[in-house]
Amino acid sequence: MFDANRRKYPRANYPCQFTIWLADGSNETILANTSNVGRGGVCVHLNQVLDVGTKIDLQLSFKSSTTPFRCHGVVVRCVQESEKFYNVGIQFEPLNELKYAFLDGVISELIDLEQKGKS
Repeated sequence: MFDANRRKYPRANYPCQFTIWLADGSNETILANTSNVGRGGVCVHLNQVLDVGTKIDLQLSFKSSTTPFRCHGVVVRCVQESEKFYNVGIQFEPLNELKYAFLDGVISELIDLEQKGKS
């Protein structure tokens, strides 16, 4: 039986600033906040539809880091969650070891903070 809460990579429920640039050459910039982020991808709430398969460039800004995290990704899910908002899942394109290490560190830190807040 599939458990939607069991993911390949742990995710931190963290609303960081998120910027998307569509890779189709339209140069449209979309600003949003994330609902969670993991080593393999991110979930964001947008006020517009992004088609599954859309390639994007993205940037995540974490409070704990002065350097934003930038990479490429692809939209793997876009589900309307209310009249005006869509739940969009974005999978990161393969990352190099340095980017994986950065994400692992930030996400571990955020999960630890999240767990401390629950105790």
